[in-house]
Amino acid sequence: MDVIRELPNTDHAARFAGEPMVQCFRVGDLGYVWITTAEAMTVPGFGIPWVMGRLAALDPDELPALLADGLRLRADALVAA
Repeated sequence: MDVIRELPNTDHAARFAGEPMVQCFRVGDLGYVWITTAEAMTVPGFGIPWVMGRLAALDPDELPALLADGLRLRADALVAA
């Protein structure tokens, strides 16, 4: 599964629950995950390997539905956006 970091764009805040500064990652053609930049800065070793680890913890059968509308990542938990 390809995970690609998107360029930050504050014009897309509506896509991210009104959060203007986020780290967003496209996950293949399934959808995307995101985390606020402020929270991402609290995660040691934050980056694609961390995101992939979070995704690996999910049920693969549920992944398409979770990612389609965007899945908000948290440093300590996953929350559907």
